[in-house]
Amino acid sequence: MEKNKTGKYLKYAIGEIVLVVIGILIALQVNNWNNVRLDNLEAKEAKLNIHTEFIKNQKILNSSIELNQNALDACSRLINLIGSEENELLNHNLDSLLNSSLAAEFYFPTRSSLDNIIQSGTMKLLESEELKNSLQEWLASLEQMKSYKDVQTDWQNNHYLPFLLDKVSFRQMDIYNKKAWARQTKLNIEYHPVFQEIRLENLLDNNLFLIEYTIERLHELDSLQKKIINLTND
Repeated sequence: MEKNKTGKYLKYAIGEIVLVVIGILIALQVNNWNNVRLDNLEAKEAKLNIHTEFIKNQKILNSSIELNQNALDACSRLINLIGSEENELLNHNLDSLLNSSLAAEFYFPTRSSLDNIIQSGTMKLLESEELKNSLQEWLASLEQMKSYKDVQTDWQNNHYLPFLLDKVSFRQMDIYNKKAWARQTKLNIEYHPVFQEIRLENLLDNNLFLIEYTIERLHELDSLQKKIINLTND
């Protein structure tokens, strides 16, 4: 009888153990399923945030491309006027062209959503390797643009602007920036001598080189951003 009781108790204990193990396995499975569900929701939200952010960045980028293209066109027109006679120069709005030649603008996108995704580790939850690679490529291209910004800013602030400083009227140029203080200067400004200087031609030539390079990089970013927008459009 004792042996029969022991056998029953043993079977009962084994049954209990099996039930506990099954319960633990079910709990782990439910927990894993819940974690996967939460990860999927987080990844979906991350993609939506990236999509929204890059839609906004496209508007900023298009504006930057337009301003840089205007600056490139202005520099092209100005360099073609070097050596022109005074009568020819009078046919052009030089203040407007000079103002536009200074309007080259760098691209400053918003990236708070992307930075949050990177810092929180959510990037690894994105299933698309193509999307992750495109985002990394975009960040690398943006850093390259930033380093180039210093070159162009240095050139404009330390070479182009100092040359113009005592030769043209910035106040007149600011009429086209719609500044409250902008007026026609009362001073006698003669632009004809300025356009006979080889230095201005060389400055404009380098401006064209720098701005053209910037536009090329902006178009590369444009292609990347459109790709990212398409990859996050679901």
